[in-house]
Amino acid sequence: MQLALTQCGTMELASQPFPEAKNGRVILEVTCCAICRTDAKMWRQGHRDLVLPRVLGHEIAGVDTSTGRLYTVWPGQACGTCRYCLGGRENLCEEMRIIGFHTDGGFARYVSVPQESLVPVADGLDPRIATFAEPVGCVLNGLSRLHPAAKERVVIYGGGLVGMIAALVCRERQCQVTVIEQSEEKIARLRGLCDSNHIILVKDTHAADFDLAINCCDSHIAFSLCIAKLRKGGRLSYFSGLEKNEEIDTSLLNLIHYKELEVFGAYGPRREHMVQAIPFCSRQQENLGRLIEKVVGPAEVESVLSHILSGNALKYIIDFSGVGRRQMPTRPDREAVAAPGHGRTHVSPFLDGIIAAIEPLPDGVRDRAQHKVDRMTKPLGALGKIEHLAVRMSAIQKNLNPAVDCKRMFVFAGDHGVVEEGVSAFPAKVTVQMVENFLAGGAAINAFCRQYGIELAVVDMGVNGDFTDHPLLIKMKVARGTKNFAVQPAMSKEDAIRAIENGARTFLAKNAEKRCDLVGMGEMGIGNSSSATAIICGASGLSAEQVAGRGTGVDDRGLSRKREVIDKALALHRPVPDDALDLLARLGGYELGGICGAVLAAASERCCVVLDGIISTAAGLLAWLLCPAVKDYLVAGHKSVEAGQQAALGMMSLEPVLDLKLRLGEGTGAAIAMNLVDLSCRMMREMASFEEAGVDSGSL
Repeated sequence: MQLALTQCGTMELASQPFPEAKNGRVILEVTCCAICRTDAKMWRQGHRDLVLPRVLGHEIAGVDTSTGRLYTVWPGQACGTCRYCLGGRENLCEEMRIIGFHTDGGFARYVSVPQESLVPVADGLDPRIATFAEPVGCVLNGLSRLHPAAKERVVIYGGGLVGMIAALVCRERQCQVTVIEQSEEKIARLRGLCDSNHIILVKDTHAADFDLAINCCDSHIAFSLCIAKLRKGGRLSYFSGLEKNEEIDTSLLNLIHYKELEVFGAYGPRREHMVQAIPFCSRQQENLGRLIEKVVGPAEVESVLSHILSGNALKYIIDFSGVGRRQMPTRPDREAVAAPGHGRTHVSPFLDGIIAAIEPLPDGVRDRAQHKVDRMTKPLGALGKIEHLAVRMSAIQKNLNPAVDCKRMFVFAGDHGVVEEGVSAFPAKVTVQMVENFLAGGAAINAFCRQYGIELAVVDMGVNGDFTDHPLLIKMKVARGTKNFAVQPAMSKEDAIRAIENGARTFLAKNAEKRCDLVGMGEMGIGNSSSATAIICGASGLSAEQVAGRGTGVDDRGLSRKREVIDKALALHRPVPDDALDLLARLGGYELGGICGAVLAAASERCCVVLDGIISTAAGLLAWLLCPAVKDYLVAGHKSVEAGQQAALGMMSLEPVLDLKLRLGEGTGAAIAMNLVDLSCRMMREMASFEEAGVDSGSL
């Protein structure tokens, strides 16, 4: 079996003849081969020196078919006679040939490599981790002339795979490391790794006078900042090549002269660096494992290449043995939770159709949108989260000039039997009273929606009461409140499905009347913070002590009771963590099911969804468990004071837009954030680029 690049954008999986072992070459049976961004670039745009068809792949771990020994491979094939080879710098060989470029590489079951290119893998080193030896070797080459020393301050621009490897190497040498990364998604995913290794990971820093700087991204602005951040006599590793046709201010380059900076270029590794990389990989197995995005089979490779090119991916690894995919299906930052979507492959014909229509956002549009934002008349990243919202909306609408012509807010309402346990500071009858207040126009969400021009609808999913017809009211009642989940399931599986379907139908019906570009998810239901907290505990494995907050404002005794009830319910039901229907049926509320369904329906119609506090976030988590692709359409409107919301957002790698210390619910935080999403679209449409405004980007 081999996966060959036959033309730009096309790979073909075919049978492979067993290669011959001749002229000092060895045949490896490939166990794993990592996918490098260079591989993805060649798939997208080819290369002038690349002869097709070609089997790509140079980050290889494989077994010698004659000895059974596990090796990784130095991908270079040097002549051994030129001045660079004779001078010990064979990575600069005049006649260099590279595996996976000049000769077929590791995207195949078998690969033929020169005997001298083999690097033995230490016993006990996972073959998947052994594929890191080549990028680690690149980093070791880049640092070989910087000589990082203990207590020196290092700044690294780019928190991708190479940047994080460089950070780990420098931490092993007792340096103080700061990594600058613009992607909120990467920061969220890497936070645990950085915190545990005392690495500072931020979007920007005002610190200066660093001893060492390493550019691990292709931004010319980041390269300029590396120079500006260095102290006099500092050292710079020019590791990553820059985007073509960009200009660098000569006054910045003059700092190399005035500060007497030392600048070292860094290309590929020498063989000795890969030998040195193996013990590092052995020491850092756990940390490197956290950089694995996903282990895939050969047939899945083309589906992940666009994500790799987006710059948001970490490491994808092809596993030809099939063993690694069973053992490591997703990044270890989700070890506490089973992979989403695995608990149930079928919900109902109606919902299955909606889920099937949800498409991951196209990386090509996202990349072009990010480039447009970066070229606007401002310093890179200066508009913070507004920029991320603009890119998100461009990708959702597949348009670099996104617009919000219709904003809509749904407030889903339902009662909860668990109120019997004394978990709320308010009686159950307040749910009915507040719904009537919504319909009368006197609640906070009414004022917020009027302020921001948001169309409001109130959905009765399960209120223990009846309402007269009203223009704002949508009747989708499943039942008159749930059962007490402290002693029995909150609802049947059939009612859970019905609640999700009713929520989806609510969104679709309104959308058929007038298409919505941006929708907020609010809620009302006395006792629903207990339900939402229990769902988050069940999905995350966290205890009520770690997650439960005061909800509507219970006192210390009430909070203790609330936590006791939730833990009791978790012990009683033992919900399946990744099964959204099981969680909803055992612990949920009809309004949570309604929000879940509306989120799925909105994503299927390419509408951006803004979540509110802990309740709508828990419902969004249920939707994510049913369909992980829904995350691309979600915006976390604000940071609730409820700790459970942060746990749920962390599982979905979402970061709140606002932190206003809100805890009301109703959709109030979402309404404020929706206004910012609308603003981000206007910025995307109307803000000029450096070229359009005639502004020199170097002056900023």
